[in-house]
Amino acid sequence: MIGLVLAAGKGKRLKPFTETIPKPLLPVVDKPLVFYSLKLLQELGVEKVVVVVSHLKEIAVRGISEVCERLGLNPVFVYQGEELGTGHAVAKALDHLDDDVVVVYGDLFIDDDARRRIREFLEKGVKNIVCGAMVDDVSRYGKLVVDSGRVMDIVEKPNEKSPGLVNAGIYVFKHSVLELVEQIPRSSRGEYELTDLIRIARGKGEEFHLVELPRDSWIDVGYPWMLLEVNKRVLEKIDRCVKGEVAPNVTIKGPVVIEEGAEIRSGTTIVGPSYVGPNAVIGPNAFIRPYTVIRSEAHIGFSVEVKESIVMERTHAAHLTYIGDSIIGRDVNFGAGTITANLRFDWKTIKVTIEGKRIDSGRVKLGAFVGDNVKTGINVSIMPGVKIGHNSIIYPGVVVYRDVPPNTVVKEDWK
Repeated sequence: MIGLVLAAGKGKRLKPFTETIPKPLLPVVDKPLVFYSLKLLQELGVEKVVVVVSHLKEIAVRGISEVCERLGLNPVFVYQGEELGTGHAVAKALDHLDDDVVVVYGDLFIDDDARRRIREFLEKGVKNIVCGAMVDDVSRYGKLVVDSGRVMDIVEKPNEKSPGLVNAGIYVFKHSVLELVEQIPRSSRGEYELTDLIRIARGKGEEFHLVELPRDSWIDVGYPWMLLEVNKRVLEKIDRCVKGEVAPNVTIKGPVVIEEGAEIRSGTTIVGPSYVGPNAVIGPNAFIRPYTVIRSEAHIGFSVEVKESIVMERTHAAHLTYIGDSIIGRDVNFGAGTITANLRFDWKTIKVTIEGKRIDSGRVKLGAFVGDNVKTGINVSIMPGVKIGHNSIIYPGVVVYRDVPPNTVVKEDWK
């Protein structure tokens, strides 16, 4: 059996981070997101792993290769080129797929329970599997049409906002079925959708068995705030482990991981579950609240508070800053007094602009999404749900009310 990882997409809905980081390499505590897809393949005992890449392909190949090495997998990379959908991506890899295939999207969180369910089903010798997961709103996914444990069809993004069973982006196909991928027609979106393979193969007498994943064991990281949710899920299972240097008068409560080379300076409080990466510096007098991830070589300095956020590599918030329910990219520098607001006055859920549309995050508390290499001056305020593109500069005292494009200099309030 062969593993096929689809890791080529641009991840447009996850901007500003996917402007500079391939979506499968977005951080989940101390691992990239694609680790969970590759871990599934490792546990299924696949003989070969084929990975389809395109967007930021050199970065993707390097990062995915590192994960494969850690898991003892030997990847073969296929370049998709023009990205014309998941069916097109599979067709590009066909020359490497001479056996039954496990297909998995590279941007999924698949926890232990989900992987176990899939493994148990495969051990029964069943081929042609479609995995499904229950969600609260099927309109954002491909809805599964199921009859007596068989998948009859997949309806892409139906016009109904209701709970239901959706396509989880994990399949097992017999080799003879996968060969039919070249018969997939172009959809109304101008793409070749892998989900249409189900319809074509059923027309030739094939059956597809449903594997329903345990509730909350799977997350499709389609929006930035979902990355916060995935990190939270992983942090909930960590154990306390302190390898770095901890000064006197530091308070550590609960499950906290402090990696080798990290320095926790005097007066700092860290409340778990939280993670501090290698060579990060925290404090003095910083406050790290639960569900926070501080990646390697970041600096969280004097009187800085971070709550339920991800702070990526080499980012500096040296003093008098609040980072709440936010994701801050790599090599960011926050001037003193920079604040990410994370709560509306009316306590309504926070909306985020995604590909030109206002999408309700469903979260009452949600801060900012700040891309790589952003610089802010002193006393900058960033309103809830705002995205700042990479390489942008925000002048001192500015209030940022709406999204900032990449490579932009903002000198006055941005409304």
